[in-house]
Amino acid sequence: MFGIAKKSDGEKSSMKSAARLMPERWTQLLDEHTLDLRWSPDGAYLAGMPSVGRIAVHDAETGNPVALLPGHAGGNGGITWHPARNTLATYGQDSTIRIYEAPFVSPTREILLAKGWADRIAWNLDGSLLAATVGRSLFILDGATGEIRQTFSEHKSTICDISWNPKRLREIASVCDGGARMWRVNEGKAIGEFDWGGASLIVSWSPNGRWVVTGDQTPSVHLYETNEGTPLYIQGYETKVKSLAWQTDSTWLATGGGRMITIWPCTGKKGPRNATPKQFLGHLKDVHALDFLPGQPVLASGGRDGLVLLWLADAGGDPSLIARRSAEVTSVRWSPDRISLAFGTADGEVTVCRLNNSLQSL
Repeated sequence: MFGIAKKSDGEKSSMKSAARLMPERWTQLLDEHTLDLRWSPDGAYLAGMPSVGRIAVHDAETGNPVALLPGHAGGNGGITWHPARNTLATYGQDSTIRIYEAPFVSPTREILLAKGWADRIAWNLDGSLLAATVGRSLFILDGATGEIRQTFSEHKSTICDISWNPKRLREIASVCDGGARMWRVNEGKAIGEFDWGGASLIVSWSPNGRWVVTGDQTPSVHLYETNEGTPLYIQGYETKVKSLAWQTDSTWLATGGGRMITIWPCTGKKGPRNATPKQFLGHLKDVHALDFLPGQPVLASGGRDGLVLLWLADAGGDPSLIARRSAEVTSVRWSPDRISLAFGTADGEVTVCRLNNSLQSL
């Protein structure tokens, strides 16, 4: 267990504008607060889900809505694209999964699960399985038919988040009060359980399958090496850790807890144990969203201050300013073709910026 250092309020980073590097290409408005943004696997579409109201599917090039899908009664929960084709699943508090195929005219399937708090949904890496949460239960569905394959119900409280293992298609992690649990489809009991005595709110499995990281109810994270028994407990953040992001090759783990972005090295025999993290201060309020450019150590961040910033994780230094908004930034997502960055705000704005120069100019 160890903590992170803090910079004083006087140590504010200066920043330069990246408007020429990533000019804004288009902006659209959702019906409400931007809950999530997701790119289709080929980058042709950007789906935007508001907290309530219609779910928009935008043409990635023009920004024009190609479909406005009905929202879910009681509030929207989550959206997820099939990893190999333009098939979108939407989910919400009516416990109904709707699956749409391009051009998204009407659902090809509707799946009603048990009643309860329903807001997390995710396909595994090859699309063979679809996971959805309802209250304390994690449902595993057949990715092709929607048939329920298995239900994992041994959770202490409502499930807060889930993450599939990118390397083992049948393994998934969930978090709730009591920390993290790892499950394997077709097995009845958890294959790993790390109860640290408190609640974990978000979870992410590293791209190489080595680590599971949680952001916790307290200002801390837990980092579990899946073949070890004792998690690494990192505390000292300003606030709850509300955002996590892995570099594609799992070299860096970015965490946002308060204004500071803390980036941990996760390579070598010990990973971040006894390592000194990189710390980036540029936001004036809490960081709410992080995402690494696929294949590059380039990190985008969004915060409650309305700023969207760009960082070079392996070089350090001051950030570049991508955009400034009056409302907090709730989501940032790089496109799979590594050309565009989408961000959404609390007032429902969705904007796409397009890269038009080499990242070496940062």
